[in-house]
This record gives sequence, structure tokens and C-alpha cells, in this order.
Amino acid sequence: MLDVKDVPQPGSPVKGHLVVKMQAMGVNGGDVLDISGAMPQGFFPKSRHNIAGVSGVGTVVETGEGVPDGYKGKNVTVYRSLLFSDDIIGTWSEYVQLHYLHCVILPDTVNPRDYAGSLVNNITAFAFLQQVKAEGHKGIIATAANSATGLSMLGVCQAYGVPLIMLARNEVAREELKSLGAKHVLVQNSPGYQQNLQQAAQELQTTAVFDGVGGAALNSVMEVLPAGTSVYSYGYLGGGEPLNFHTRVLMKGITLKGFSNFRTATVKEPLLLEQALSELGKIIGNPHFATKAGMQFRFSQIEEAFAFATSGKGKAILIP
Repeated sequence: MLDVKDVPQPGSPVKGHLVVKMQAMGVNGGDVLDISGAMPQGFFPKSRHNIAGVSGVGTVVETGEGVPDGYKGKNVTVYRSLLFSDDIIGTWSEYVQLHYLHCVILPDTVNPRDYAGSLVNNITAFAFLQQVKAEGHKGIIATAANSATGLSMLGVCQAYGVPLIMLARNEVAREELKSLGAKHVLVQNSPGYQQNLQQAAQELQTTAVFDGVGGAALNSVMEVLPAGTSVYSYGYLGGGEPLNFHTRVLMKGITLKGFSNFRTATVKEPLLLEQALSELGKIIGNPHFATKAGMQFRFSQIEEAFAFATSGKGKAILIP
């Protein structure tokens, strides 16, 4: 259960940390699972005062020793799960304390509230690209193309010139992706879908699949993927249908593996994480990286916010 309570406002931040006055906070799927008890103990870093929330956006009001110049007074989008610390104060609070490696500085040209819950998607796409490049892949296929992480993947691939094939649910989704500059979008189950994917994947050498759907959507493409493809499972938006394919798929050298940004070198190694957050700061003003927001809620409306967060109508946003 959640309740609203008064806690001491953080004083001067400890080494490497910031105090942030929060403007808005996204309710992520991980928040719902964590609070419901579905996540393993210790999956998210602990918070002082047991304050919930991992995402949000706010203004840095004070910096601690060792924080690089340039943070104080800036708006930052945050994701508290990137680095564990005993000094974290969770984001669902008026003031929070976080390590600076939880933050990306936002450009002055954007509306900060547009970034209340999307850094998790942004860092996931960036870390995925770094991993598959290190593993020798030259291009990507994204199944959950219109998801928040799919749009981040589009933005990252555009920024770094990496070929990307996006698999959209319908024509409306395809048009949204095209409006954001996607060059290769295929509508699932359209005429010639599998043949077109097979041809495009061969031509573009897209041998890394970022799969956030699973089930029928992945089943429908397994046999037309290029030899040597690696499928990275990130989610199961397609429901509980099991993966089902002929063993000839394995004869093509196709591999299946799970993917979590927490297990990537980009997130696990502080120097690489700092570089990644800096690189994201250079491109985060592009529309691909904003939060797909739904309704706004006050702290006193947390139950309504949770219900909305599971409705599929956009991300619930808390306003302090």
C-alpha cells in the first residue's frame, strides 16, 4: 500500500549526488510491479524514507562534492535505477537526492515535463545499440516499433546512422513512425510481409532483433531472419503465446537471449554510463525521446494513477 507523508527535506547532498526539486514523475510499469511485490527483492535500489518512484524530471538546486560542473540550476530527466547508492531518495517526492549518474541534463529549448518518465527507455535503446555493435551486428529489427523504447531506438539509430527495420502493428502506427523519420517500416500481417522483411533484412544486414513483443509477432518472422541473427528479448507485449518455430531456424545460427539494460557494460561500468548519459544529452531534444504521457495526477490520487498506468492509454504522470 502507498500513502502520502511528510519527510525531512534533504540537506546538502553527499559526494557525487544532487538535490533535485521535482516537477513531474512518470509511473512506469516497473513501479507498478515493484509496489505490488512482483519484482525480486533488491531489483531497484533502496530509497531513504522508503519513498517510491524511479523516474521523473526536475531542477537541480544543489550539487555535492565531485559532481561535474554544469548541473546546478539545470533541468534534468532522471532514472534512479542506473546506479545503486545508500543515499538515494525516490523520485515520488517534492525534493529528491540522486547520484549525478542517474541524470541527463535537458536542453533549455524543451519543456521539462515532456521527459517525466522516458529516461529508462532512452538508456535502454542506447545501451542495446552499444551491445549489438560490440557483438558485431550492423543493423537492428525492432518488433515493438511504436512502444516508448521503440521510438527511442529510432532516435538513437538515426543519430548514429544505424540501419533499422521497424515492425508496426497497423497503418496508423506506420504513419507515426514515418513522420519521425523512419525509413524502413513494415506493417505486420500485410500482404508480402514476411518476404519484404526477408529482403530488407538481407539488404540492410539487420541481424540484431530488439523484441519487446514475443508470441505471435516473433513467431511470424523467425524463419525469414538472416543467418546469424541474434534475437534479444526485452518484453512480452504480445501476451503469453509461447515461441514456436521449426528447428531449421537454429540451423541458420539464430540465437535467442534475454536483454536488460542493467546487464550491459554501458550501465554496469560508471565511465561508460557517464559517457552514455552525456551522449544522450546531445540528442534528447529530438521528439523520439520524450515521454508518451497520458493523464496527470496529484500525489493524493496515486490509486487512480496506478489504475491508469495499467490501462494502456499512455503513461500516468504524478505532479507534486
